[in-house]
Amino acid sequence: MGDNHQQEWNLLLPLLPALLIVPILAVLGVEPLDLGFAAILAPFLMFPIVLLVGQIWNGNEVWVGKLKEGGILALASLAISFTAAFWMIVHFLGLHEKKVHGDPITWLNFDVLSHDGTQWSVDAGFTNISFGIWLDSVSIMLLFVATFLCFLICWFAIGYMTTDDINSNRNHRFFAEFILFSMGMFGMVLADSFLWLFIFWEIMGLCSYLLIGFYYWKESAAAAAKKAFMTTRVGDVFLMVGLLMLYDIYGSLDFAVVFDDPSTGVGGTIVEASRLQPALLMLFIGCVGKSAQFPLHVWLPDAMEGPTPVSALIHAATMVNAGLYLVARMVPFVDVYHHGVPGMEELGLIVAWIGGITAFMAASIAFVQNDIKKVLAYSTMSQLAYIFLGLGSALYLLAADHHHAGYFVLGGALFHLFNHAMAKGMLFMASGSVIHEVHHAHHDLHHHGHHDDHHEEFDPQDMRNMGGLA
Repeated sequence: MGDNHQQEWNLLLPLLPALLIVPILAVLGVEPLDLGFAAILAPFLMFPIVLLVGQIWNGNEVWVGKLKEGGILALASLAISFTAAFWMIVHFLGLHEKKVHGDPITWLNFDVLSHDGTQWSVDAGFTNISFGIWLDSVSIMLLFVATFLCFLICWFAIGYMTTDDINSNRNHRFFAEFILFSMGMFGMVLADSFLWLFIFWEIMGLCSYLLIGFYYWKESAAAAAKKAFMTTRVGDVFLMVGLLMLYDIYGSLDFAVVFDDPSTGVGGTIVEASRLQPALLMLFIGCVGKSAQFPLHVWLPDAMEGPTPVSALIHAATMVNAGLYLVARMVPFVDVYHHGVPGMEELGLIVAWIGGITAFMAASIAFVQNDIKKVLAYSTMSQLAYIFLGLGSALYLLAADHHHAGYFVLGGALFHLFNHAMAKGMLFMASGSVIHEVHHAHHDLHHHGHHDDHHEEFDPQDMRNMGGLA
C-alpha cells in the first residue's frame, strides 16, 4: 500500500465541501443542538445512495477510480458527522450545563378510541414517539470518540479494501454497511430515550452480522457472523425485558422523565430497589452480550473473520463501547445524593465482579494466542472488563452515598474508555497493515520460488511469521 499513500492524502480534497457544510449551517443560524440530526442523517441518507449506485455503476471507471467504490461518499458523510459533533461539543462546553435536551421531533402520534357507555370518543394525541438530542458529559465524550474514529477507520478502509482483488466490485456493500453501523452508534449516543437507544442498538447488531460475514463464502466467516448475531441477541432479549420493566415503573422511557427523579415512579409512587434493581440487571445482561463479557464473550474472538477495518470499528469505535455507555447511563438511578433509589449496592457489586472475572480470564487467554488479531481481541475484552470493574465500583460507591469517591471512579473508568478506544483503533489498523504486507511478502517469495512444501499452510496473521520467527 506504500504507493498509494499520496493518493490517500489526496482523498481529503473532495471532503472539503463536506467539512464546510456544518460551519455554513451554523452561520445561517441553525441551532447547534440541531446539528445532532445532521450527524445522524448524513450517514443514514448516504447508505442507500452508496448501496444502489454501487449496484448500478459496478465496474464503472469513475465509480472505481475516483469514488473508490463508494468510499469517498462514505467518508464525506462521516466528515459531516464529525464536524457536526465537534460543533455541538464546543457549544455544550460553552454552556457550562450538566445536560442539554434539544427540542424533540415528533415521529408518530397515537390516538385512543374510547367508549364511556353512551358514545365513542377519540383522545387525539394521547401519546407519541419523538426523537430529540440529549447531551451530557458521558454522551459528548463517546460522541467524539465514535465520530472521530469512524472517520479515520473509513479513511483507512478505502486504502485497505480497494487494494485487495478479493474485494473487487463488492466494496460498495462494505462502505454502505460501514456507514449504517456508524449511524447506529451516533444515534445511540445522542438518543434522548431508552426506546431510541434500543432501536439504534439493534441497528448496530444487524450491521455487525453483515460486516463480520463480509467474506460469506468462507465457512468460518459465515459461522462467526451467525455466532456474533445469536450471542448478542441473547443479551438483547434481556435488555428488551429490562426496558419493559422500566416502562412499567416510570410510565415512560424518555431520559427527561426517568432521570428527573428516579426515586419517583408513575403516579408519584415511591420506587423501591426491589423493583428497580431487577430491571437494571436485565439491562446489564444486554451490556454483557454487547461488550463481550463473561459468559456472553464467545463471539468476540471469532469476529476477527471480518475485514480488519471491521475489527477496528467493532473493537474501538462502536459496538463494544455501547455496553459501557448503557452502564454509565445507570448512574442517575443509583446516585442517592441526587434522587437515586436507596439500596442498589448489589447492582454495582455484580457489574464489578463480572468485569473482574472477565478481565483476568481474557488476559490469561491472550497470552497463548499466536494470531495477532485474536491477541488484540482478547486484549479488548480484558480492557473493557477493566472498565466494567471501574463502572461497577462507581455504581456501588454512589449507591452507598460516597458521592465524591463514586464520581472520581466513574471519571477514571470513562477516561480509560476514551484512551482504550483511541489506542485499540490504532492497533487494529496497524495490525491490518502488517498482515497486508506479510501476505504480499510471502506471495512474492512464493512467486520467485523461495518457498517450501508447506506454503499453503502459511497464515499472514500468525505472529510467528512476522519477522521470520516461524
